[in-house]
Amino acid sequence: MQPELQALFEAQAAWQRARAGLSWPEKIRMAEAMREGAWQLRRSPVKQTGREPGPPSPTTSPSVSER
Repeated sequence: MQPELQALFEAQAAWQRARAGLSWPEKIRMAEAMREGAWQLRRSPVKQTGREPGPPSPTTSPSVSER
């Protein structure tokens, strides 16, 4: 196996082990933060390609500033 790929797999395994040790409230906070970040990325225009932002996902909530 290539060294870069092996290092990537080891880093992923370490991340999974660290995440497995978190409490459920911390896991939920992380998931909410990731969902909020994904929502903001979908709403931001992509200037490099000229693409317009897509509609928000129906499963995401508006950002704190829009509530």
